[in-house]
Amino acid sequence: MFKKSERLSRKAFTEYFKIGRRYHSESFTLVYLPAPAKAVAVVVGKKAHKLAVDRNTLRRRVYAAVRQVLLSNDVTKGVYIIISKPGSKNLTKKAVGLEISSLLATTVK
Repeated sequence: MFKKSERLSRKAFTEYFKIGRRYHSESFTLVYLPAPAKAVAVVVGKKAHKLAVDRNTLRRRVYAAVRQVLLSNDVTKGVYIIISKPGSKNLTKKAVGLEISSLLATTVK
């Protein structure tokens, strides 16, 4: 989990969600907007996973992958909203990390 100052409030989430640029992959959608500070949010809906245990597991995996990518690269500024798709149901921890890192790499270009 990120620090409270690095997470998005509900009001900020809806604002950035509307105006952010979207990048798509097979299992995730990334909404990105350059900003002076780092902010991250992960959304796993009931369409992706029916059970709360599975949604929370995927959310933790995505947060861990995002943290690892943002710390290893100098891509620390901006607002990142990651939304899971129903195709993310059967991804392993390694597959989630690879897909998230490829999505975040598109924002660097």
